[in-house]
Amino acid sequence: MDRKTNSIGYLPVIIITAIITAIIMYIILCKLKPDPPIVEKPEEIISIKDAVELHLSYRKNRSCIIKAYEGQDSTITSLCSTRRKPDPNFVPSLAFDLDKKFLEQYIAYVNQITPDTTDITGYRLYIGNYPDSTYFRDGKPIPDRRRNTFFIAPTTLVENETRGFTFVDRNNDGEQEILFLEDELELRTSTPSQNPPKAKVNTASFFSFTSQGGGDQSTLANEIGGHPPNAQ
Repeated sequence: MDRKTNSIGYLPVIIITAIITAIIMYIILCKLKPDPPIVEKPEEIISIKDAVELHLSYRKNRSCIIKAYEGQDSTITSLCSTRRKPDPNFVPSLAFDLDKKFLEQYIAYVNQITPDTTDITGYRLYIGNYPDSTYFRDGKPIPDRRRNTFFIAPTTLVENETRGFTFVDRNNDGEQEILFLEDELELRTSTPSQNPPKAKVNTASFFSFTSQGGGDQSTLANEIGGHPPNAQ
């Protein structure tokens, strides 16, 4: 009977000892856990004062011109003609959203579809403007008619020049060819009297690979949220 009583009396002591031991072990493990590496501040980081100065400069020297242009100011349209109908209530874009989840997914996707033979050196933002239409030429809806936007593309180094790139399946046979945006943009904007784009690359002979399922393996992303929201 005395032994049973003693065993019952020792039980709380055993439990308390186990709890204290667990706490001590937790503290020790926390102290042994290495601190996360310190990330050095990028040189491109700017102060809030500089950011405000940049944005206010855009509003004063660019945004007002865009608004006047869309409203069909005669002085501006005489210098840069347009077929668009005037919109005196047009509000220019002032900012764009880049969702963290989108960025992580986008970078992972680009890494997934880009073969090891192409070295991704970074990402480039291309400025664009939505047409004054309901749909793109391929039938995709246009989210913000007439508003400025941008699209993003990965870059690689070609002949000591950084270029944005994507992949296209020209023959719908699953054979992907790398296409450089700078070549395409220069080709579309040049006139017959102008010289052809500098260092035009034959994309088919430069690099190709086979993908599953066919269709273009595009690396380009758009439809970034804009501010202020479209009032139309």
